[in-house]
Amino acid sequence: MVTAVGVQDAWVGLGEESTYGTPVTPTRFIYMNSESIKASEGKAFSGSINKVGRNAARQVQGNVDVSGDFGFNPSHSYHAWTMLLKHALGTVSTVQPDTTTAPTVYRHTFTPADALPTGLTIEVAKDVLSHLFEGCKVTSLRISGSAGALLDCSVGIIGKDVDEIADSGEVLTEGNLIMCTNTTLDWGVSSNINVTNFDLSIENPLQTRHFTNSRFTVEPLRNGKRRVAGSFTVELESGGGFWSDFRLATRRQLVVVCTGSTITGSYPFETRFTLPVTELQEGQANANNEGVLTIPCSFESFYDTTNAAEITVRVQNENSTAV
Repeated sequence: MVTAVGVQDAWVGLGEESTYGTPVTPTRFIYMNSESIKASEGKAFSGSINKVGRNAARQVQGNVDVSGDFGFNPSHSYHAWTMLLKHALGTVSTVQPDTTTAPTVYRHTFTPADALPTGLTIEVAKDVLSHLFEGCKVTSLRISGSAGALLDCSVGIIGKDVDEIADSGEVLTEGNLIMCTNTTLDWGVSSNINVTNFDLSIENPLQTRHFTNSRFTVEPLRNGKRRVAGSFTVELESGGGFWSDFRLATRRQLVVVCTGSTITGSYPFETRFTLPVTELQEGQANANNEGVLTIPCSFESFYDTTNAAEITVRVQNENSTAV
């Protein structure tokens, strides 16, 4: 008997379902840093008061629920990264910015939609076997970065069911990982401000829908408003304006741009987050150490009559399709 070892063969595969809960073969892959997706088995017990002990004949299986998350370092080139952005936000459009001088460059723009895509099949390979999760929906997507580090992403999901299968094998080309050594953050009129770290999350409150005719959920639907929020940390400087923006609830555009190497000509690999209507929820420094004082700035983003979306994400890479 062979014991599974994480460093041997651990990865995540993604496939887009056309019918909710009907599994498909994964086509896009990620080398994950961690994962915690699992199924929970509900139990139903008889209310009989007879006997002191719990009778096995009076216990039956109830509803099945799947939930958890996985983390990884995104790459500008990963189809899996852009597939997850589509399923976290809702829609994607693809254009070529310059078909004449840069025919290998594509821009994929992701925008929020009321209804999320049908669902994902997610295979989590664990060296000697895989767990295949079907009917998966993205409930959260969080990115975070800090000086000199790789961009991190954590994806939360809920799903319908899971099967144990033989490892189906991944096809993944490494490269173009997103580094926070050429990442800029613009706040309103302040361009490329000095931040030590940042994070950004997209939250999709979804609820499973169980009925009396099955142990498994039908396609989950929203049970709350989408929320886009995050934080960044800046050094305390005179005239920075973050305190007044916080106290006056001044709304600014927030743009985070992660730039990679050149694809061709003047077109680099790029992942850009644009939040047009953003308000600070915290922006006050404290004198709590002997070194440089910092301002922890937390924010939330909204849509308004001018901007229909709280956030758009644009990935520029060499892939002709986003998924």
